[in-house]
Amino acid sequence: MAHIIEIAVVDDQTYDREQISALLREYAASKHHAWQVRCFASDQAFLDTLTPGRYGMVFLDILMDGIDGMETARRLRAIDPNTLLVLITTEASYAVEGYEVEAAGFLVKKSGTLKQHFDALMARLEQKIQEDIVLELPGSLAGIPVPASALLYAEVLNHVMKLCLKSGSYMVRMSLKELIPLLPQDGRFFECHRGIVVNLDAVVSLDSQVATLSDGSTLPVSRRRRAELERAFAARSISKTRGELS
Repeated sequence: MAHIIEIAVVDDQTYDREQISALLREYAASKHHAWQVRCFASDQAFLDTLTPGRYGMVFLDILMDGIDGMETARRLRAIDPNTLLVLITTEASYAVEGYEVEAAGFLVKKSGTLKQHFDALMARLEQKIQEDIVLELPGSLAGIPVPASALLYAEVLNHVMKLCLKSGSYMVRMSLKELIPLLPQDGRFFECHRGIVVNLDAVVSLDSQVATLSDGSTLPVSRRRRAELERAFAARSISKTRGELS
């Protein structure tokens, strides 16, 4: 059974809110995504429902009555750093502000061109959507949606696994053999050392003995696995570049 992902549409204009939610449902059906679209007419109504990991994607109108849209985006990021955030606007002049809240894209709602902008946006985001497979994890993380992209690395320590996520570290009772089948089989994760699996998308540099990650942590690299790791890292980097340019 597919994992149901909640998508939030936050817009105080009824017509725009309904049109965007209809486009999302149509897109989900065409791609066989299990999405549940929830609509909110105000920032506060949305924020009242917000918990870490609840929404896989949020479409947020920047200009609404009540709380400033960018302030809402900042509050969202403080609670959930991983969700895909799309800023809804009447013009594409908010790019600089979008960087601050790590917006995945912008949806420009101009008369007669909303669907065109939506289709172009989703074409760019589809690879990211596919990458954010939700991991079904046991223990303290059971029932909490954890996107695969949020996992930096996993390490077995004294028969207990440490999962290092962008939001913090957690200890779960499972083996590497149990974890690996849950991970996306797209070349993203690699066993760089015995008992350690790293997300290659989080690696910023490699040397002969160490992999340095985006959060500043370092992982040992096995001499036996070093050459294969370098090839996997290069292949993943090329794949990502091609995806971004397509």
